[in-house]
Amino acid sequence: MTESVPFASWLERVCQRPLPSNPIVRVRTLAKELAEGAAENHWRIYLYTFRGELTADQEELTAYLEKRWSGSAPGFDLLLTNQYVTPYSDGSDTLVITRQAFDLLETAEPANIFISYKRSESSAFALLVLARLKQAGLEPFLDLALVPGEDWEKALRERIQQYQYLVALIGPETLRSEVCLKEITWALESGLCIIPVWHNGFTYRPLEWSIPPEIDAVLQNTHTIRVLEESALAYNNAIVELLNRFGLTP
Repeated sequence: MTESVPFASWLERVCQRPLPSNPIVRVRTLAKELAEGAAENHWRIYLYTFRGELTADQEELTAYLEKRWSGSAPGFDLLLTNQYVTPYSDGSDTLVITRQAFDLLETAEPANIFISYKRSESSAFALLVLARLKQAGLEPFLDLALVPGEDWEKALRERIQQYQYLVALIGPETLRSEVCLKEITWALESGLCIIPVWHNGFTYRPLEWSIPPEIDAVLQNTHTIRVLEESALAYNNAIVELLNRFGLTP
């Protein structure tokens, strides 16, 4: 039997996933993560409530709701309405996580993702990321044929505005690319979630780069996925970690 991930590590991983803004998707996200926590043995499938609120003795579940949702979690009545929980048969206030909630663990949210990369440095890695994200049921986009011209900046900026996430593949020379820096800047301006992935031995050292301060802040403060060595296993591990950011466990 596989050992569960320690609760603190699991909670940190879950909190790295951006929360959706759509109310229906938020309900589904809560149901999925309640089922995930139960599957990881962090709490039981029984949710003990009093007047619609969790009772105080469920420490790990309470910690999850406070850190992940900060008081903005959908109500348990919405979980009941959507059949992600059901009343326990003894007539008490206890709710039970349903099979419908556990089925969510096998699905991917339809997140759309823009992959930013420097062609001369990260093309092979970008194609691998594209294929694996598509295989997982996500909606990634990779610009394979950017032709600079009079309107290329406008077209690229408008395309990025249509996405929810920007995965930035960063190698030793990526931050010298004007296009890559603009893609990250436009993504930040449009409120996309930025997920940096360092590879090919790259490590960000602020004093070595003259880049916009907003990008510097992202590279210093955002949780980064790192390819730890140039091997097929290391690249696979980084992609698995990337999939985890979208709530998927390959």
